[in-house]
Amino acid sequence: MAVADDRRVLRVGTRRSPLAIIQTELFMEAVYAKEPTLEFEIVGIDTTSDRHPTSAFPDLGQGVFVKEIQIALANGEIDFAVHSLKDLPTRLPPGHTLAGVMQRADPRDVLVTRDGSRLNELPAEARVGTGSIRRAAQILAARPDLIIVLLRGNVATRVSKVTGEGRAIEAEAAVLAAVGLQRLGMEEVITEYLEPDVMLPAVGQAFIGIECREDDEQACAVAALAEEPEGRIAADAERAFLAAVGGFCRTPLASLAEVTDGVLSIEALAANVDGSIVLREFARVDAATPPDEIGGRLLESLYARGARDFIVLDDSPTTDED
Repeated sequence: MAVADDRRVLRVGTRRSPLAIIQTELFMEAVYAKEPTLEFEIVGIDTTSDRHPTSAFPDLGQGVFVKEIQIALANGEIDFAVHSLKDLPTRLPPGHTLAGVMQRADPRDVLVTRDGSRLNELPAEARVGTGSIRRAAQILAARPDLIIVLLRGNVATRVSKVTGEGRAIEAEAAVLAAVGLQRLGMEEVITEYLEPDVMLPAVGQAFIGIECREDDEQACAVAALAEEPEGRIAADAERAFLAAVGGFCRTPLASLAEVTDGVLSIEALAANVDGSIVLREFARVDAATPPDEIGGRLLESLYARGARDFIVLDDSPTTDED
């Protein structure tokens, strides 16, 4: 069906954080560029993570950034759910679909420090803040003499807990997603970009994903206007790896894929929580290879190297904050 339809204003559901609103606006701008006659309304929704800003993720259950938005979508209160794709579980609710994946921004993580020290320059026992076991494990793999502390809150809040601007200092450094700081215009606080050989990103990091109801043909067609095909292939491959594992968050997992000239390159990581074991697998395949085949192959290779011994099956989320 045609994407332009006089039947309604299209309602876009999102978290209320400044970064989430910016990402929603990026989605709408991408659609407007191809279909300027459409009309949108942003609907802000509080999620479990927003209501419990100091709790550790495993204590909050699954879908901490998305569950309430998905409920609103299922109930017909919104027509689109805009997510940081890394927050979206691989198993969607019945009747929901990932209708669009936008072009990827910078997928790297970054280090923010108060005094400008890079990762290899931080003093022993310096506190590094994160709410992510993926980031914690890889920091400890590189610097086992550092101390990981829980750091929650939106991007600006976490930065201020390092810089001390307006609040007590809780850590000498913090690890955040580059894309969040870039989209918020806060690049000046970045001390060091952590390359993937040091810090492999979360599955789906720096992608914006658009979730719709499968039976809403117009919404699905609109979401598809924002999709970037090669990015979708990479995102599907990364998510297939997570789905093959089961997406259980008590095991640090990571993956990064890209498509170049019809070839998909993908790296996957599994680690134990203290970073003393970090296993990586890499594959190059035809970009048309089914994602499930790619994910399964990576997992079996990790299992063959011993990952089965420390992958913990749990019903908690695999979430990182941006």
